[in-house]
Amino acid sequence: MSKAEGNFVLGSNRGAWFSKSEDDEGLFKTESASGVSLAKMLTRTEKLRRHWRRFWLVYLVGNVVFLAIFLPIFFLVIIPAVAQLVVNKSTLRLVNAQVMQPKPDSVMMTLQARLDLKLAIPVRIEPVTLNLFERDYGSDNPYAAVDIPGQTIHGNYTLGVSDQFTPIQDLTVWKDFIHQVVFQEETSLALHGKMVAYLGVLKSHVTMNKNIITPTLNQFSGFTMSDATLLLPARDDGTNLIGNITLPNPTVLHFEVGTLNLDVKSGGIPIGNATIKGVTLRPGDNTYPLSGILDLKTVLGNLGDVLTSQASALETGNLSLEAVTSSVVWNGTVVEYYTDVLRQLTLTATIGIADILNNTLSNLVHGKKRTGTSDTGITIRPRYDDAKARVELTQMLKEDQEVQDVFHDMSSEKRDGILESLVLMF
Repeated sequence: MSKAEGNFVLGSNRGAWFSKSEDDEGLFKTESASGVSLAKMLTRTEKLRRHWRRFWLVYLVGNVVFLAIFLPIFFLVIIPAVAQLVVNKSTLRLVNAQVMQPKPDSVMMTLQARLDLKLAIPVRIEPVTLNLFERDYGSDNPYAAVDIPGQTIHGNYTLGVSDQFTPIQDLTVWKDFIHQVVFQEETSLALHGKMVAYLGVLKSHVTMNKNIITPTLNQFSGFTMSDATLLLPARDDGTNLIGNITLPNPTVLHFEVGTLNLDVKSGGIPIGNATIKGVTLRPGDNTYPLSGILDLKTVLGNLGDVLTSQASALETGNLSLEAVTSSVVWNGTVVEYYTDVLRQLTLTATIGIADILNNTLSNLVHGKKRTGTSDTGITIRPRYDDAKARVELTQMLKEDQEVQDVFHDMSSEKRDGILESLVLMF
């Protein structure tokens, strides 16, 4: 019987209903009288189930290989990259910076900055050392470093240290930073440190490399001298000039400086020296008493040059005195980094001639008697409208030995005439 005929015979020798390949495809054959073959397909779910039963080992091996590649990338690359991006996008704003106890090789530092991570979940950091540096020198040459304790940061958070002993690691870089603080309107406080951070249980190594822009002293713009008074006679230590100076500080920076020793000049001509004790530059206006010694013999000996240098100021009824730092001393020790920077700065004080004469004459008449002090400690002196006081003052000036020494080249009649004219002005 031919194979074709055998297909129409019932029995064990009929042959296979479908081929092996058709069986693998899940086809079930039926035949109709017309000889048309009909096939029934499995549902999608049945196909997937059948496919999974056949290839589960392939998928298992594939997933293991994928996870073996992806998980290290996820934990070692993606998570740290996300954490680094969060740090890079964060903002830092300086809220408090104090440099106290300025020793030649160390300071006591307080440094606090407002950190906004722009992230809702808290971030825990391990203890980290942040280097303070200048961009021109690079983070490998810090001038100082602060140790930040481990803590959890969330939201808008204040991060920093208080009253931490801080050695100066590089004096050259430190002086450059101080120079910027004194001379510029603003400067950049650069921070660098590598820290370990945790986003939940996920550990990441990130680098803090940020600039904090802050206003600075701008050459003490707004510096003034008030209540300038010539002391006649001079004090036992030679002091014959007193007054009050104001050093503005429009920043959040807080510097303990010490004692400023100044050379006083008129148009570049040295005419004396002055001292300001206990200077600490707090935010706002800082007013301190000044005491000095004017070398009157030098002034008279160079009177022509002094008057020439004062020509512009005299036209407006003022004197213009310049002060240049000769040294800065804290706790009995010269602070070289402050001295080197401040001696590059010339402070110019404009003093009203009428004010200094009135204060001087007031001091002569009343001596140590004072009518009171203002809230800032500035001495308030009375003006003169009393004829008897004028007479007493004139006589006191005529008899004062130092006044006589100043006018030693003049006859007594000419000297007395000048003194009487001065007193009549007030």
